[in-house]
Amino acid sequence: MLIEYLYSQRKQTMPDTDKCPLCNRELAEPIVRHHLIPPSKGGKDSPTVPMHKICQAKVHAVFTETELKTYYNTVDKLKEHEDIAKFIKWVSKKELEFFDTTIKKK
Repeated sequence: MLIEYLYSQRKQTMPDTDKCPLCNRELAEPIVRHHLIPPSKGGKDSPTVPMHKICQAKVHAVFTETELKTYYNTVDKLKEHEDIAKFIKWVSKKELEFFDTTIKKK
């Protein structure tokens, strides 16, 4: 019984909504599922949230995977960071499908 419970809890996803949890705009393609704890840092089976591709790209441009694992592992904590707050203000003025190819991963 315990094994069945643990197996059922392995791959959790956060509830899908019609808005990106980071920028709070309506979701539009391209959409990705963001692992709150990076798979490379033990988060392979951690909860995921749907997010605009540009929002996820910005998260990975600002934080290292270690930072994401150790502190920035919730959407609220991501939003606390000054660079993310500036990004949210900037991206809120863009079309839903906008994607900036100049964002580089950290």
